[in-house]
Amino acid sequence: MMAGATLLLLASCVSGYQSFYRPAGGTSPDLVASRRLAPAPPAPILERSAPRDETAIFTAYAKRGYVIIGQSMFNSGRNESEAAALWQGRAVGADLVLVLDPRYTGSITTSIPMTTPTSTTSYTSGTATAYGPGGPVTASGNATTTTYGTKTTYIPMTVNRSDYGAVYFVRQRFSFGAFARDLNDSERQELETNQGVVVSVVVDDAPAFKADILPGDVIAAVNEDAVPNAEGFTRMMGAQRGKQVTVTLIRRGQRIRKSIKLDN
Repeated sequence: MMAGATLLLLASCVSGYQSFYRPAGGTSPDLVASRRLAPAPPAPILERSAPRDETAIFTAYAKRGYVIIGQSMFNSGRNESEAAALWQGRAVGADLVLVLDPRYTGSITTSIPMTTPTSTTSYTSGTATAYGPGGPVTASGNATTTTYGTKTTYIPMTVNRSDYGAVYFVRQRFSFGAFARDLNDSERQELETNQGVVVSVVVDDAPAFKADILPGDVIAAVNEDAVPNAEGFTRMMGAQRGKQVTVTLIRRGQRIRKSIKLDN
């Protein structure tokens, strides 16, 4: 209840996590909804990490079945709370929010003018004597004069600035469960072909994991059809969802054939 109330309170405040949120390339709310494993939770899981490169983050979470849907990276001179990152995660339907530890980047010292009202009051007094038929008459009096103005004082202030970041994930459904990349030039020379893909990440407990597909394997064919590149491999596997397929791979120079039942 307390966490929900905190997230609701933050909805009225624009944080850096909200202002600087950028969706991952090629994603959209509809695409995320169609591929997620389960509906978005009331509040995302919060995890923390020291800043590191995006490839390392992607690999670590892809193995667990998470894919990146967006990120917030910015520099700020105010304290940006983790609760604000969680609120942004809920707003975009994230299952998990990885908050990167703030990294101090320096201080900026400036002065803030503060103007206050001022006033000066002066007092005067005097006497006067008047002479008439009845004799002299003496009178006295007092006067007060107030002058209004302003005074400006410059107050020094130091602002500590830091880099902040958060990465937003959803748990995805996988039919095969392996990420692959194109061959590089040295691999093409070694294999004597331009076709095929290299497995970079295998998702835990996915069909590829259960079939003992390993990182570094080269997938050469699916159902006897040559795999042209990473984009073609994704398209070929997408067309076989829920079916039994035969995957031909090369591991340490040996060709291996595996029969795998893909998930829907």
